[in-house]
Amino acid sequence: MIICGGEFLLIACFLQNRIPYKKTGKTPYELWKGYQPNLKYLREWGCLPKMVPDPKKRKIGSKTSNCMFLGYVEHNVAYRFLVLNSDMIERNIIVKTKKC
Repeated sequence: MIICGGEFLLIACFLQNRIPYKKTGKTPYELWKGYQPNLKYLREWGCLPKMVPDPKKRKIGSKTSNCMFLGYVEHNVAYRFLVLNSDMIERNIIVKTKKC
């Protein structure tokens, strides 16, 4: 499976804006918005999480979907995943989920 190079560029730009400059010690995000970015929700690119289609479910079992982490949703605290293997969701589509 080949992932579009655009996904790499989006995540690189997202992270670059959250790395401080040597001279000022502030990030571009902080200079633009006026406050420090929240980095608690950062995840490793390409990790293989399990996605539960029904948020009320607590067990991880046969109802989960195998996904690959692609990046972050613009203007929102959410993640983008590529569905690799699922019985409930169509394969090879990109889905957006709320922060976990």
